[in-house]
Amino acid sequence: MAEEKLAIAILAAAGFAETTFTDTQKMLLSRGRQVKVISPDGGLVQGWHDGSWGHHFMADEDIAESLAADFSGLILPDGKNSADTLIDNVHTKRLIAAFMDAEEPVLVVGDAMRLLVPAGVVAARRIAGATEVDEEVARAGAELVTDQNLVTDGNLVTATSDSSSAARLEAFLALIVEREAVPQAA
Repeated sequence: MAEEKLAIAILAAAGFAETTFTDTQKMLLSRGRQVKVISPDGGLVQGWHDGSWGHHFMADEDIAESLAADFSGLILPDGKNSADTLIDNVHTKRLIAAFMDAEEPVLVVGDAMRLLVPAGVVAARRIAGATEVDEEVARAGAELVTDQNLVTDGNLVTATSDSSSAARLEAFLALIVEREAVPQAA
């Protein structure tokens, strides 16, 4: 019997980039991957689309209850409002740091790269240069790669808002598949 794959977590708060979120969710589901939305916003989390509030989406889990060990990877979608809400949340810091410490795959898009700073996980990391977060991430010790929209550094995939949804998800899923192929200690 094949071992069931763990779900992929998408951490989002009100104001996440709706198109980034829906493109990501559709592609993962088309690949047979289970997705769980984690949010501090309760049962529903609202997207941001074309300069105004978008659709509501069900959150599967409250961030305060979430553990990195329950997931095969973490996605932090783009969205300034979402990043503004999540940046000072102690559970955001805890969850991101836990994924990074366990070397679980993490995909971070656009403004969400700011969330890596308070989690203390950007020092000496190569990060895709995104003009909206360059200064903050660089001050935290990251090496900005401004001539690429997508950068993979170990278990961390960073992508600018201008990057291709398909390319960033392919890079992220490659890390998950690689990790799943290695037998885990019991």
